[in-house]
Amino acid sequence: MKKKNLLTLVSAALLASAPIVPVVMSLNSVQAVKADTLTPDELMESYYKSYDEKYPLVKLSKKTPYITAYAGETVDSLVKRRIKDVTSNYGHVSKLTQFNVYKAYDNGTPDFGAQVKGGSKINANGNYVAVLSFSLAGLKKSNSYKSFLRGSSSDLTDEWVDIYKAASILVPLNVQPASVKPSTKGYINVRRNHKVRTYTSTGRFSHHYVYGHYTYKFSTKKYIKKRGTCYKISGKNQYVPAKYVNIK
Repeated sequence: MKKKNLLTLVSAALLASAPIVPVVMSLNSVQAVKADTLTPDELMESYYKSYDEKYPLVKLSKKTPYITAYAGETVDSLVKRRIKDVTSNYGHVSKLTQFNVYKAYDNGTPDFGAQVKGGSKINANGNYVAVLSFSLAGLKKSNSYKSFLRGSSSDLTDEWVDIYKAASILVPLNVQPASVKPSTKGYINVRRNHKVRTYTSTGRFSHHYVYGHYTYKFSTKKYIKKRGTCYKISGKNQYVPAKYVNIK
């Protein structure tokens, strides 16, 4: 018998006598889905698919598929962000009426029983989804519309728009480390031309101001005692409290 054939027979015999070991996957090995890997469209998909009525369904979309949050900032500071990239398939969004944040399940969907309160801080390793609700304008008066809305129930439910005049959308939070520098531009979110004091790095009044509805360039982010988190105006020793700034 040739050597090659002999080796083949020996190998086959060993395989036949070897015990079969089943492969067991531990439940602990299942990886949690980060909410910010899902888009608002994906988070809303199951709701939209469940709708089977004849009335037009208002669907909201968001151009940037997440909201940036920084570890350590509070929900109260987060909800002051200007959300300007949400659109509607019918009419147009008018005013943000609700901005609530919830912890997310391991599949990335919101746990409506775990709302993160306003004074609570965003955790660096947290998994969060925001519910944004908007009033609507420009709808045809001759039509009746419905939308999914976060109301008093434990989930989004389809409601009459002509009663609630609002629609909700689920948007994940993209949590960045606190040390990450903010974007270069920020919008001063107070009434137009209203003066906002700026401070030095030690928290003293700089005798300079920024003005509402103007955009400024910022170079870094810093916590200043008694002033909280602030953004530094590029090239100047002037810091603006983060509660007045919407980073673009």
